[in-house]
Amino acid sequence: MTADRAMATGRTTSDVAIVIPCFRHGDFLSGAIESAIGQSHPPTEIIVVDDGSDDNTSDVARSYPEVTLLCQDNAGLAAARNAGLRAATSSKIVFLDADDLLLPAALELGLQCFARQADAAFVYGAFVERRMGHDWPRFEPASHHHDLVRCNWIACVNSVMFDRAKLADIGGFDETLGMCEDWDAYLRLSRLHAFLHHRSAVAVYLRHDTNMSNDETELLRWIEAVRRKELARGLDPAGLAAWQEGEGIWRSFYDRTPVPLVKRAWRKAWRAGAKAWTVVKRPLSR
Repeated sequence: MTADRAMATGRTTSDVAIVIPCFRHGDFLSGAIESAIGQSHPPTEIIVVDDGSDDNTSDVARSYPEVTLLCQDNAGLAAARNAGLRAATSSKIVFLDADDLLLPAALELGLQCFARQADAAFVYGAFVERRMGHDWPRFEPASHHHDLVRCNWIACVNSVMFDRAKLADIGGFDETLGMCEDWDAYLRLSRLHAFLHHRSAVAVYLRHDTNMSNDETELLRWIEAVRRKELARGLDPAGLAAWQEGEGIWRSFYDRTPVPLVKRAWRKAWRAGAKAWTVVKRPLSR
């Protein structure tokens, strides 16, 4: 959003929307909302998207006057995020999963990072993984599209602040992806725009029994789907090298897992990915 457009819409570059998609996580939702309300830089909008939940999600959201509630039939996480993206009007936007938390300075730190490069598509910081009462800081630096081709170093979408207009311009999140749609969005955005990082923790990722990422076989399926999509978009030689390195990173991770089904799924996906890489590489090497 240009400065003129921001003034015309009554928004400034410091306006931030927080979108909280929620499906059957009503018991966690109050924590997420309160972490949004408690920001040192107050959000302009807090939007909860009830993605067809059959629990108390909508009731919890309605109990907060600061929250705008959107309700839709169940359409998946990417679609819920996109609904929030369409509803938001702020110049910046943060997506907070309903079972996670923002740390109090999250918006302030994100805006400070954007101040270093106003035309960036997104910025991200560190996050804390909380499991059984213990916290583990998580951060991996990335500064170029090729870094993200190699691996999703960002890992936690809650730690990202997006330029809303730039995310909308690429169509938001790919609703055909059941998981890893955040990584796919980073890849598409970083082909077109710069992105930045800072090392301060801005979010808490809560590990529990109902995390989507607990299903490693399903997660692997979508990791490989994103990798194949990125390969099909076309990569320069450095990008192809990064893609191959990423194959090794993911393969190493899944080779360590004790679950035979995951290992079999990985081998199948790896063969498909290797075949696709050969098809793409051949015309580029002529």
